[in-house]
Amino acid sequence: MNLSSRYKRSPDVIIGSISVRQLTDQGARVSMLTSSFFTRFRDSVHASSSRVKEGVGAMRVQLASVRFRCSTMASIPIYMLSIALCLSAGFQQGYVASVLNQPYLAIESFINESWIERTGTPINSNTLNVIWASLNICFPLATILGQFLAAYLCQTIGRKKTALVATGLYVPGALVSYLARSMSPYFEALFVGRFIWSVAIGINTVNATVWIVECAPVKHRGRMAAMQEVFMATGSLLTQALGVPFSSESLWHYMFMPPLAISAVSFVIFCLLRDSPQSLLKEKDGFLKARKSLASYHGTDENDPTLESELLLCQSKTERKPSAPALHKDNISCNHDGITVMFKPWTANDPVSKVIRHAAWLGVMVKIAYVFTGARCLRAYSTFVLHSMSGWSLDNALFGSFLIGLLRLPITMIPVLFVDKVGRRPLIIGSTAISLLSLLVVLVSIENAPEWKMASLIGLAVLLLINACGIGSVSRFYAAELVPRNLLLKSVSILAIFEAIMKIVVEFSFYPLANLIGASSLMMFLLPTGLFIIFMCYYCPETSGRPVNEVLDSVARQKNIKVSFTNTVIV
Repeated sequence: MNLSSRYKRSPDVIIGSISVRQLTDQGARVSMLTSSFFTRFRDSVHASSSRVKEGVGAMRVQLASVRFRCSTMASIPIYMLSIALCLSAGFQQGYVASVLNQPYLAIESFINESWIERTGTPINSNTLNVIWASLNICFPLATILGQFLAAYLCQTIGRKKTALVATGLYVPGALVSYLARSMSPYFEALFVGRFIWSVAIGINTVNATVWIVECAPVKHRGRMAAMQEVFMATGSLLTQALGVPFSSESLWHYMFMPPLAISAVSFVIFCLLRDSPQSLLKEKDGFLKARKSLASYHGTDENDPTLESELLLCQSKTERKPSAPALHKDNISCNHDGITVMFKPWTANDPVSKVIRHAAWLGVMVKIAYVFTGARCLRAYSTFVLHSMSGWSLDNALFGSFLIGLLRLPITMIPVLFVDKVGRRPLIIGSTAISLLSLLVVLVSIENAPEWKMASLIGLAVLLLINACGIGSVSRFYAAELVPRNLLLKSVSILAIFEAIMKIVVEFSFYPLANLIGASSLMMFLLPTGLFIIFMCYYCPETSGRPVNEVLDSVARQKNIKVSFTNTVIV
């Protein structure tokens, strides 16, 4: 048998000691193992890739959550700015407005003694009432000058330097007031010190409103601005706390010293902060500085696109051209300044000016409505109302004033926490209505004093406390939310001046009038408050969480003026 026939008969070919069939079977097993390995490897890679994608997705979710939490929290610089502005404006205003309240009998005695030393005869009681009322209205009168100066200083040297200058003026104002007792018989030193002090407050009041509105994000603006009332209540409370031990004829002058320390603290904080972007735009490399300032106050990166809209509002007041995103928006031109818009309707008679003028005067109305609730005036005269009008003893009246001031401090936190949730309108209208009822209770209880003296205390407390968490707090920034940014500074200055004029009229009239006709003097608050409630219900728009363009749109619809401010840049 040849070799070929042998191979045909046997399927197994021996190669060495291994047959061909064995090699084939082993090759098949290796191929299967290799295929299984690569399949498992591919599945493992896919699974790992899926886990990586899930991990990246989770990281993105966590990062978005962190960004969201950061966006809902205010930055440290905006908190520092708010505290500094509140210390230099709200606290000082609350302190000066109330510093004469507790020791009023001791200071009146000092004035009378000075008068006797100079003339040899006691001062006439009516003359003393007029001098005392004049000393009180020296505060709102001097703030008018300060508010005029604020508009000029903010435009010329910027918001930061204006705050530093005004805060520095507190030092001579407080020192002259403190030294007045040692200058006897020249009690006029009290007027000089109070005047300087009040001028500085007028400057800082306007500057604080403008600066915080320009820098605070919209969602935090109401809360930051409402802090002014908290610090005002703190200043008022401190005077009432000090008034209990220091209202004697030998110690009353020490009450003028504590604000010096507060001035030093606010001065240092201002030195650490950036200026407003509105002011920085006028400097060299101003746009870059303004962006850095705004990013710092908003707590975001300098390249954040959300800063663009705020920068456009700042640019609208300068000669700079709008940046690229602004070119996609329509410009609504307001060709008149704030004075012309508000006081010359025959000149500024275009639709835009009509809407802005109406909104600005609504802000004036709310500020004047707060003055005529009587809360500000009666807070300055609370000891007089409780002691001389309601029949409480002097010690009990001093303690009652202190107790109201103590309760007022936590109450002022209500708008800080809820003004952006509840809204401006409910707080304004609701608090004004309760003020009307409280005034009525105080009037009736004084008519029946001293039997109803407890009712007068309760009515006065409700009046002062409800205003602290309502119109008294909201009116400080509500007007600033009704006007465009390019008219903000002049408008706020004008509004503050109107408020100061009304304060002068009310506070100068009340004290002599109350000494003459008693409880009936409260009618000067009751009647206007009733009228203002009606007007505010009908006209005042809601501004919470809304940019000024949307607010102006609602005003235009109410007045049936065919102009739209939405998605526009007002220049």
